[in-house]
Amino acid sequence: MASRGWVPNYHGAWAMIIVPPFVGTILSSFHPHHLLLLAVWWIGYFAFFSTGQWLRSRRKVRYRKPVIVYGALTCLAGIPLAFLVPELIIWVPVFLPLIIITAWQSIQRKDRSLLNDTVTVVAAGLLTPVAFHLATLLGTVPQGRHGWEAWDWMWLATASITAYFVGTAFYVKTNIRERGNEGFFWLAVGYHAVFATAATVFAFMGVFPVLHAVVWWALTARTYAVSTYSAKIGRRVSVKAIGIWEIITTVAVTGSLLM
Repeated sequence: MASRGWVPNYHGAWAMIIVPPFVGTILSSFHPHHLLLLAVWWIGYFAFFSTGQWLRSRRKVRYRKPVIVYGALTCLAGIPLAFLVPELIIWVPVFLPLIIITAWQSIQRKDRSLLNDTVTVVAAGLLTPVAFHLATLLGTVPQGRHGWEAWDWMWLATASITAYFVGTAFYVKTNIRERGNEGFFWLAVGYHAVFATAATVFAFMGVFPVLHAVVWWALTARTYAVSTYSAKIGRRVSVKAIGIWEIITTVAVTGSLLM
């Protein structure tokens, strides 16, 4: 069933479609309309996955049904949301280029490329400001969370979460598809070190919790140590082990950010 485009098999994507809207909601405040937003986003992800499968198959008929079903369900959830909060339509032009890029990557059968991973992560990360924006439009943001300062903090949180999930793509590829590629290994380590440094600077400025910076340095050390150890023993790290630890690091990044 999964092979026919009904059930997404990108297990690492589940955290990406859950965490950003969760953080955006926590940074603002929950409103029942957030449930509609989540329905559009989560069903839309299924539509996105099935469409990618269909495009990679050269538009074979057997992959078309889930595209139609999930596409219709996304519209059914999206129309009420657009009617209730029409101002959110402003985000459509932001997502459209990302959708076009990833669709093109699927047509080229490059859905596992770093470009496609990055575009997908950026799209997911943008659910943080979308969820935040929804609350501000509905006037349910608590006193003290309005104004430019609140938006500045929200964008920094979005950047950190998005950077983490892009880093996950680097880390996973370093241990699987790019295993043994020394240049890619150092790119992955350097990438994490840059954002760990940035998190440290913001922590000293009192913007980020210190623990958040500590977590970023732990991610940097992990990226270096796991790949180095794998190369030393001459054995791949199992996909299951990578997945389990990604759950732990996702919780650590999100929790330390929201402290």
